[in-house]
Amino acid sequence: MSKATMLKMLRIVSLITILIVFTGCTHRISVEQYPMEEGMVASFLGEQPVNVISAQDFAKEELLGKLGVHTYLGNLQEWTDTAVKVLEAELNDRNIVTTIEAEKKIKLAITKAEVFAHFSTLQCKLDLKVATGDGDTMVFTGDKHSPWTLSRACGGAVVRAVGAMLNDPNILYYLKN
Repeated sequence: MSKATMLKMLRIVSLITILIVFTGCTHRISVEQYPMEEGMVASFLGEQPVNVISAQDFAKEELLGKLGVHTYLGNLQEWTDTAVKVLEAELNDRNIVTTIEAEKKIKLAITKAEVFAHFSTLQCKLDLKVATGDGDTMVFTGDKHSPWTLSRACGGAVVRAVGAMLNDPNILYYLKN
């Protein structure tokens, strides 16, 4: 093979390699329901049943962030459904019945989520909008780092946002009365 042919093949291989490396990939992050850690939420009681509602009706994939050449998307409606399950499980663990017939309502919606990469961890930060049946609206932040995966970090951020909500005096008052 001539030197010119070798140089031409090297250029083609280099071009293909550059295209593969810089094309990047798109990843969809889904979250799993993780249990609340012991002691994460203050002790509380409530006697009335609660209807926990997903108020997130936007089912489109949202851009969560770009890390290098990788793009990360997430469906915040699915994430909100996970937050509903986490809250229902925590209320049920405290003997508070969750049912759609309840007069007392709590509406949840994850309105924003972002992912970040750090030196040794991956991070997810999100906002959980909460509306009570009394008309109060609040936003709680969930923030979690994971050395393993973005899915774990995001699932942990959902749990932390629900935990922050259950430590809020206004939410506790609403649940107790």
